[in-house]
Amino acid sequence: AQLLAGSGLETTVNGTAVIVRPAAPASSGLPLPMVQIVDSATGAPAPYAGGQVARGARVGLLGNRDLRETPFSATSYTAQLIEDQQAQNLGDVLVNDPSVRNTYSRGAGRDEFNIRGFTLFNYDVSFNGLYGISPRNASSLIGVERVEVLRGPNALLNGMAPAGSVGGAINLVPKRAGAEPLNRVMLSYIDDGQFGAQFDIARRFGEQKEWGLRANALKRSGDTPVDHSRENLEAFALGVDYQGERVRLEADLSFQSRLTHARSGLLFPPASGTPIGAVPDAKTNFLPEWTYWKAKELSATLRAEVDVAPDVTAFGAIGAMQYDFRSLQASWLMQDGVGNIAGRPTRLNEEVDTRTAEAGLRGKFATGALQHEAVFSVSTLNTAHGIRRQNGATLFSNLYSPASIAEPNIVAAPGIPRSNDLQLRSVAVADTLFMNDRRVQLTLGARHQRIETTGFDTASGARNAHYDKSAVTPVAALVFKATDAFSLYGNYIEGLSQGPTAPPGAANSGEVFPPARARQIELGAKHDFGRFASTLNVFQIERPSSFLDPVSLRFRTDGKQRNRGLEFITQGEAGRGIRVLAGAAYTQGKMVRTAGGLNDGRSAPATPRLQMNLAGEWDTSFAPGLTFTARALRTGSQYVDVSNTQQIPGWTRYDLGARYRFVSGNVPITIRASIENVAGRNYWQSAAREGLTMGAPRTLLVSLSADF
Repeated sequence: AQLLAGSGLETTVNGTAVIVRPAAPASSGLPLPMVQIVDSATGAPAPYAGGQVARGARVGLLGNRDLRETPFSATSYTAQLIEDQQAQNLGDVLVNDPSVRNTYSRGAGRDEFNIRGFTLFNYDVSFNGLYGISPRNASSLIGVERVEVLRGPNALLNGMAPAGSVGGAINLVPKRAGAEPLNRVMLSYIDDGQFGAQFDIARRFGEQKEWGLRANALKRSGDTPVDHSRENLEAFALGVDYQGERVRLEADLSFQSRLTHARSGLLFPPASGTPIGAVPDAKTNFLPEWTYWKAKELSATLRAEVDVAPDVTAFGAIGAMQYDFRSLQASWLMQDGVGNIAGRPTRLNEEVDTRTAEAGLRGKFATGALQHEAVFSVSTLNTAHGIRRQNGATLFSNLYSPASIAEPNIVAAPGIPRSNDLQLRSVAVADTLFMNDRRVQLTLGARHQRIETTGFDTASGARNAHYDKSAVTPVAALVFKATDAFSLYGNYIEGLSQGPTAPPGAANSGEVFPPARARQIELGAKHDFGRFASTLNVFQIERPSSFLDPVSLRFRTDGKQRNRGLEFITQGEAGRGIRVLAGAAYTQGKMVRTAGGLNDGRSAPATPRLQMNLAGEWDTSFAPGLTFTARALRTGSQYVDVSNTQQIPGWTRYDLGARYRFVSGNVPITIRASIENVAGRNYWQSAAREGLTMGAPRTLLVSLSADF
C-alpha cells in the first residue's frame, strides 16, 4: 500500500501472488480489468515463475491471452529454456511437451511432430503469426524468443495450414532488443566433434529508445554421434522494431543454410503382417555416406499496428520466403523382419517461392453490460513449387550390417520445372464477450477459407490438375473464471485440410471433394497457484479419411480417425530453487467407418496411448550459481499399420545435465553440460507418416555463453 500510494493502483492478494489493478474511481464503484503483464522486449505475455514458460501465448486471431483467459490448451516456451537446454532445433524444445512427440531425432536435419495423434509438418509452423516463412526442414532457433504451442485444430485462429496439419499449431516469436544493451557470445560442442559459435547483439536507439535492433549469427559444423553423419549450418537473423505512441512496427530478415550428410529419411515398413525387427544400434547408420540434404532459405517479414482510435487498432503484415533445396537421398523399404532393406536412390531438387499477407482491425466496445473484443481479418498465401526428380537403380543393404554402397551416378536435367501452385485466401471475424467483471468470457467466430491448387506436368509445363474449393470453419469457446486463480473452459473448433480427388480407376475418377474438416470438442480446467500452474483437459478430435469402396468402386470420404484424450500439464516453481515441467497425455486413437468395415475399431497408427514427461531443475544451496537438471520421457507402444499387425514397443529416455553461472570481472558467464539418452538405449522413435525413425544415441552437449 505504501509503494502504490498516489499511483492510482490497488492490490489484491491471491495466495502468494499480489495482483495489481487500476483503482476504480470512487464514484463509479465499478472494478476495472486486471493489468496484463507483458514482456517489455517482445510485447508477449511475461515469463511465468521459473522463466521456462510464459504466462500466456498468442492465440492466433485473438492475439496474446493470459493462461487463465485462454479457452484452449497452449504453452509458450521461452528463450531461457531454449538456451538452458541447449536446443539446436525446434524439436529440442518441443521434447518438453507431453502432448507432442518428434518424428525425427536430434541432428536429423528435419523437424516434424505428432500432436494429439496427428502429424504436424515443419512447413506448417508459423513465424510471428505468418505461415510459409519459417524454415521448411528445421529451424536453427537463433532469432527465436518464444516457441508457442496450441494443441488441437485451429482453422479459425490461424487459417488453414499450407500442408493441412490439424493436430495443433506452432508459432515462432522473433527476438527483440530489450531495454539494456546485449553483447552475447555462445560457444558449443556436440559429440562426435561438432563445434559452433553464435553471436547475439541488441541495442535500442532514439530519444525514447523507440527503435530496437537485434542481430544473431551462427556457424556450426562437424560430425554427429551417428556413424559417418555430419552437418554444417550457417544462419543469420535480424530483427528491427519501432515502439511509438500510436504506431508499432516489426521487421525480420533471416537466412539459413544447412547441409546434412547421411541423416534424414524414413524407413518404410514391410508388408502388413510381417513383424518389425529389433531396432539396430543407434550409432549404426544404414544411410550411405554420400546421401545429403542441402537447403538454403531466405525470408523477410514486416508487421505494423496503428491505433486509429482509442479502442481501435489496425494491423497488417507481409512476408516472403525463398527456399532452394538440393539432395541425393535414398528411400528404404524393409523387406522382412531380419533387417534386409531395399532402397531407391533419388536426386531430388526443389524450389519454393512463398508470398503471404494479412490485414485487419481489432477493437473494443460495449453493448450495455457486455464488453466486446472483436477482430476482423483477411489473409492470403501464395506458394509456387518446383521440383526435379531423377531416380536411380535399386540398392540392397541390411539394417544391422549396412553394406558399403558406391555413390550412384544420377544426373538430373538442368533447371527445376514448376510442379504446383497453392493459393489460400480467407476472411475471418471473431468476438469475445466479457460478462460479470470478465469472469465469463464467450468467444464466437468463423473463417471463410478458399483453397486453390494448380498442378503442372513437369515435362511439358502444361496444367494437368486444378482444385478450387472453400469452406467455413466456426468456433465457440467459453471461459468461466470461478476465482482469480481457477478457471474452467470449453471449446468447439475445426481444422481444415484440402479435400482429395478420386484417383484413376475409381468409378468417380477425377471427382474433387470439399475440404476435409477435423472437429474438436474440448473441456478443461486451469489453476494458477501463484508460482505453479496446471491444466487438465479432455478432448475428442474426429478427422475424416477417404477410401475406395470395394463394392461400388467409388472413391469416398466417409472413414474417420477419432482421437479421444486426457492431458495434464504443469509448470513453474515447486519450491525455492526447484523448477518443474511435467505432464502426461493419454490418447485413444480409433479408426471408424473404414473401407468395408475391415479396420473399424482398430487403433490408429503412430498414436501412442501414453506419453509422459517429467523435467526438473534444482539450484543448489551449497554452491550458488550451480544448477542440476534431469528429464525423463516415456512414450507408449505404437501400431505401424492400420490393420494393427505391426507394432513398435514403447520407450523411455533419461537426460541429465548441469549448469554454472558466475561473474568473471564484469562479465556474466554460464557453462552448460548435458547428456541426452544417458542409458544409451536403442529404440524406434516414431511410426508417423507410414514410416519408422530411430532415436538418437547417447549425446553429450556442452556450451559456454558470456555477456560482454
